[in-house]
Amino acid sequence: MTATAFGIILTGLLPVYAIAALGYVLRQRAVLSEPFMADSAKLIFNFAAPATLFLALAGTTPDTNAAPEFLVTSLALLIGLTLLACVLTPVVVPERHHRGVFIQGATRGNLLVAGLVFAHAIFGLEGLALASVPLGLYVVFNNIFSVWILKRYQDNRTDISPWQAWRDTLASPIVIAVFAGYLCSALELSLPTALVETGDLLAKLTVPLILINVGGSFDLKQLRRPGAITWAAAIYKCLCMPVAGVAVAYILGFRNIELAVIFLLLSAPTSMISVVFTRMFGGDSALAANIVLISSLLSFVTIAAGLVTLQSLGWIL
Repeated sequence: MTATAFGIILTGLLPVYAIAALGYVLRQRAVLSEPFMADSAKLIFNFAAPATLFLALAGTTPDTNAAPEFLVTSLALLIGLTLLACVLTPVVVPERHHRGVFIQGATRGNLLVAGLVFAHAIFGLEGLALASVPLGLYVVFNNIFSVWILKRYQDNRTDISPWQAWRDTLASPIVIAVFAGYLCSALELSLPTALVETGDLLAKLTVPLILINVGGSFDLKQLRRPGAITWAAAIYKCLCMPVAGVAVAYILGFRNIELAVIFLLLSAPTSMISVVFTRMFGGDSALAANIVLISSLLSFVTIAAGLVTLQSLGWIL
């Protein structure tokens, strides 16, 4: 399993780093301007990402009867550890305007990579099916939560009422797309072929744009001496969440493939789209990008070491 884990991480993350590196080089050579970075973030946030999420959710049929105990436990751990970060953040991050970026970076994992892809590569279709159980519902929570938490700490403002914050959150294109996708899924509506094909084209545009935007936001000068906020977010995401979550799941009686999938879901490195969200709400996009980079590098070690440790303890086979 050691070789498998390292091989999956390498093949899964290296292409991602290559495109992000391209974005960094183009930004350093002034091929990508700051207006382009801002406009591409708007394009992703307002059009490409909502279309991709809508079609992904609308094309699935929710099945809450599949592994109900696993669904409840995995969702509770993902959401509970996300909310715990909100409680701990004032202690770790003294600057209020950095708190939204920290919370998103410390909790918003790239579940499609370390969740679905890793689970499928290690455990086959059974692992993929199991990892998919909580994913749809958590996508709904994660996108709404990310918009809300970044809006809450936007521009260091303290005068936003709870009603205004929720109104602005629910009016977000991302949130509207998530709800619309789930509504179509629940009603089992058949989407026109032309709409699906258009969505596929937008999906192919979304990922490269996100990666180029992330690469252009990297500040390698900061990485020479990564700040406490960057390291704290990466450690919470890649170490604290999986350790705490696996411990709770083990106490609750989960073993083998279920415990391993919970570990993979919780240990996923920070999602790159968090940088786009941060830029859209006026946050520190360089800090967000550096959290992504540090957590991705750290995950090389923590995911492989975690799987080996679980196996050596006999908790997974």
